[in-house]
Amino acid sequence: MKKILLSVLFLCSGIANGQYASTIFVTLNDGMEQAYLDIEMLWQAYHEETVKQGLKSGWSVWKIDPAGYDDKIEASRTPDYLIIESYPTMEAMEKQNASYTTEGFEAIVNTIKRKFRGKISSRKIDRMLAKDVNKERRTYVHQMLAQTPFTGGDLKPGEKMVLAPMQQLKDDYEQYETAFYQKVFANNVMKGNHRWWAFTKIIDRSENAINNTTHAAWNIGIEGKSMDMPQDFASQKIFEITSEARKMYNPITLELVYTVQ
Repeated sequence: MKKILLSVLFLCSGIANGQYASTIFVTLNDGMEQAYLDIEMLWQAYHEETVKQGLKSGWSVWKIDPAGYDDKIEASRTPDYLIIESYPTMEAMEKQNASYTTEGFEAIVNTIKRKFRGKISSRKIDRMLAKDVNKERRTYVHQMLAQTPFTGGDLKPGEKMVLAPMQQLKDDYEQYETAFYQKVFANNVMKGNHRWWAFTKIIDRSENAINNTTHAAWNIGIEGKSMDMPQDFASQKIFEITSEARKMYNPITLELVYTVQ
């Protein structure tokens, strides 16, 4: 699987309103996928509360499709899911991260138990949360640099998004995306050919994270529609020289499982 897949960022669950996001790539222990999904189902109730209170812009869990990846990362580290938490400010993100302590976790569990009262027993919730599902987690922090309007309403479980991880090669690379490609994608969004595009920059990562990617483009297309790309001379030249400004890795397809937005 490709190293690049860990370079990614936040998504639509709040990304249209969030300027920063924490993304966690989750590699599961063998045979623990359903137990993991059950845990995230519980956590969804907590994140609903934090979004409602304005503590974050959104939260979502995405299943990662490994198809098409190059084998550039040990198979044992291949991630299964991506968790995205988006925030309106860096301060909001730091405040939320600071709450993920032992005492903070106890408060979170109490919130979950309150939300599921009468549906799932307190004892069962404790057993579900205690399961050792994670082999590894790698965290990245992204900053939004540019995006188009987000169209088509809120995302729903089962919908897909494509991440295009990239590595900056020249100092002026960001200008290619923000001054040219944003307009190309915005034009297609206005024409109804595309649903959403965003361009983000990785500004921090955990010690175990992979370091080769620096930026990412996020795309949500519309079934049956194709992009209308400009054919004029200047645009064609920009297309040609973009590869000199950045290295693009294989796209990654994500399927939405849980979302709070």
